[in-house]
Amino acid sequence: MSWALIRVDDRLVHGQVVVAWGGRLHPRRIVIADDPAAGSAWERDLLTTGAPGVEISVVTLAEAAALYAGEAAAEGAAFLVVRDLAGALELVRRGVRPDRINLGGLHYAAGKEKVNDYLYLDDADRAAVRELRAAGVALEVQDVPSTRPVKLAELGVEEAR
Repeated sequence: MSWALIRVDDRLVHGQVVVAWGGRLHPRRIVIADDPAAGSAWERDLLTTGAPGVEISVVTLAEAAALYAGEAAAEGAAFLVVRDLAGALELVRRGVRPDRINLGGLHYAAGKEKVNDYLYLDDADRAAVRELRAAGVALEVQDVPSTRPVKLAELGVEEAR
C-alpha cells in the first residue's frame, strides 16, 4: 500500500496516533523513526507495546529512509512517526519524498513560540519548515482526523524570523 500518515509528534505513539488516527486509517504497521528511541532498549520496548494488534518498529532515521520506498509494495497501510521537524527534514534529505506531512504535536519547550494549542516552534523548527516547503512537502497542522487540516502557512509560520 503506502504510508497512510506521516506525522511529526514529539510524543511519538500515544492515544491520538493509536486510537484516533488508527481508528480512521487502520494501519498494519507503525514505524517510529527516531535515533534516540532506536538507541534505547527501554524506550523501544515501551513504544512497541503502545498499539495492540499493530506491528510497531522503532528505527533510526537512516533505517526509516531505507524502508520508505519498499513500503509502497507492502500490504496494508502504515504510519511513519518522527519526533520533530529536524527528523522529518533528515528523512527528506535522505530521499523520502512525501507529498505532505502531518504536524500533530510539537509541544511547549523553552524558546518555542505558540502557533496553536499543540504546535510550538523555535527558529530551528522554522528553518526546517522552510527547507521542507522548498522540497515540495506540504505541511498540514491537524491533531486528530475529526478536525480540519490547516496548512501551516495559513497560521503565518512560513515567514523567516
